[in-house]
Amino acid sequence: MKLLRKFTFRLFVLLPFLMASTLVIAQSDPTGKSPVTRTYAITKATIIPSPGAKIDSGTVIISDGVITAIGTNVTIPSHAEVIDGTDLWVYPGFIDAMSNTGANRPEPMERPDNLFTPDPPNDYAGVTPHISVIEQLDITESSISSMRKIGFTVSHTIPHGRMLPGKSSLILLSDAEHVDHLILKKDVSTVSQFVGAPGAYPGNTLGIMAKWRNIYRNAELSKRNTELYASNPTGLARPMNDRVSEAFYPVVEKSQPILFNASSLLEARRAIQLQKEMGFNLMIGNLEQSWEIIDELDNNNVSVFLSLDIPEKPEENDDEDKSEEVANLEARRLEFYNRHMEQFAALKAAGIKFGFSTHGVTSSKIKKNFIALQEFGFDSTDALAALTTHPAQLLGIDAITGTLETGKMGNALVSTGPYFSSDSDVKMVFVNGDKYDFEIKENSSTPVSDEVASVLIGTWNYSLTTPEGEQTGKWIFSTETGALTGVFTSNDPSGLADTDMENLNFANNSLSYEFAFDAGGQMLTVFVSGDIDGDTFVGTATIDAFNMSIPITATKGEPEQ
Repeated sequence: MKLLRKFTFRLFVLLPFLMASTLVIAQSDPTGKSPVTRTYAITKATIIPSPGAKIDSGTVIISDGVITAIGTNVTIPSHAEVIDGTDLWVYPGFIDAMSNTGANRPEPMERPDNLFTPDPPNDYAGVTPHISVIEQLDITESSISSMRKIGFTVSHTIPHGRMLPGKSSLILLSDAEHVDHLILKKDVSTVSQFVGAPGAYPGNTLGIMAKWRNIYRNAELSKRNTELYASNPTGLARPMNDRVSEAFYPVVEKSQPILFNASSLLEARRAIQLQKEMGFNLMIGNLEQSWEIIDELDNNNVSVFLSLDIPEKPEENDDEDKSEEVANLEARRLEFYNRHMEQFAALKAAGIKFGFSTHGVTSSKIKKNFIALQEFGFDSTDALAALTTHPAQLLGIDAITGTLETGKMGNALVSTGPYFSSDSDVKMVFVNGDKYDFEIKENSSTPVSDEVASVLIGTWNYSLTTPEGEQTGKWIFSTETGALTGVFTSNDPSGLADTDMENLNFANNSLSYEFAFDAGGQMLTVFVSGDIDGDTFVGTATIDAFNMSIPITATKGEPEQ
């Protein structure tokens, strides 16, 4: 799968992406681009306008990108498309507080000839705070539609890069003809992370900390000299233009925060240490371990975006003869898992408002993670707040989105039931008033039958033929949950992590499923389908984003016990 990811990433810039979501297209429009109407009335629905609030059998009117009415006694415009909301639930559109959604990863800069490693060029060192993520945005990038499909309408997108990759922006997760049409708010933060330059300074954490201090102090001095020269240049040498220092001016004057991509406890503490020294406003995103620094986050007024990359619950060995060492190891793993899961409720109890970061998380796992958190005191109301009102406030867009209110942007999701339950699906999403419909598959998991038990259940060894060579791994099918489930694995230790199969179906010896993976920062979905004859599967793996199909075969091994 490692080679497949490399191959698909290179193809990404060459081949068009076929969007999964569709607009309602006007029959009379010869271009096929204009919707019949941009006024929609969702009637008789259960509406959750904000966390903890509820309107039964209510109506929401979205017209020309704006919520124009909401309540139980609403006049429906004659030109509106009326959507029967019976049994449907309407929520504010979700906000991804930090991710690379919509951004393509640029090719890394080649090592310069005769590189002076103690002082490399800024581009090679990854010191590019003047670059905007807008330069990396791609309207056909597949994660835009993937995230929209699960209810996200706005993303706080950060650029790819090293130590100081550039400025972030808030983007709308909509279909667009130009990148500019995606921008909701640009230059929201200056992004930083503990990623050094290969084989040059700053190549490690200590070097990054030292470089950071130097850049900030130079920016303070440059800003002061520039302002002095502007007020009275007589007798003064003209200050030299420095893009790195100038990019830090808003940080120095505290009109723009630093967003540290800091997943670990140690990285978060180092970011807070820099904040204490320099005095800038700080956001920490993609944070996975917060439980030991809750007081530090609170006392230093740090905005937090917790990672949704939640670990799997560790399995316990039921062997009664297991050693004390194994038992202790299992206990430590379970203790870490419980602390990880409890941190969300602990932050809430401390009064710290936070958003969620989906950085590095496949879209297919996000809803499952919300459901898992409910067992640890973090209920659906808490999750909705962390997806809507809290990130809207922390990112400064609560006046226009984050709740369903008259006058706010028409960002909403409509689900077939309570969103944070396992048996509901997203039926449609509105982004800036544009409607996207999604197909609801009634039976996404195949019922268990004698045919399934005898033919499919067990472990299959697959072989995937890519243009760059053969890739192998396993399919593991089981019925532990009462329905058919499957896991896709890779034999390449640096390749694809174990991934759940989605929309898994098996009937009349035909098998089909799909899975999502991160191809160098680009979320792609692979559709596998084919036929089983005895213990042999022959089919194809299709990536619609590239209109590409790859042969795949599999042979059944020993049944899983």
